[in-house]
Amino acid sequence: MTQMTVINTCEIINNAIVAHYILGHQLRAAAIEQNRGLPVRLYKNAQKCGLGKLIDFLKKNDQMTARAQEVDALHVDLHDAACGVAALIATGNFDAAIDELATGYYADAAAALTKALSHWKVEV
Repeated sequence: MTQMTVINTCEIINNAIVAHYILGHQLRAAAIEQNRGLPVRLYKNAQKCGLGKLIDFLKKNDQMTARAQEVDALHVDLHDAACGVAALIATGNFDAAIDELATGYYADAAAALTKALSHWKVEV
């Protein structure tokens, strides 16, 4: 990996940590505001964000490390959880969505992804 690639990878990881933190806050705001108009299926697509694009690049170039594979699985898991929370909100289950964001599967998935991203950044 060249130095520029390492710098870019670290920047993508930093951005991913922030973006996925914001995702949780956006979902929480939607639940609190009872905004049922969420694009539920869009939350499931992990390949659209910067982290997903980095993972796709690494896969295409046969550069997936064990940590990158872990992050990939956790990233997909978080987007699945986000889709589930969005579905709860879209169906009017606002309290259940808030609980899920605070202490449920989504909260666990977000914490696991953030931890893995932080370890990956150190390794890069």
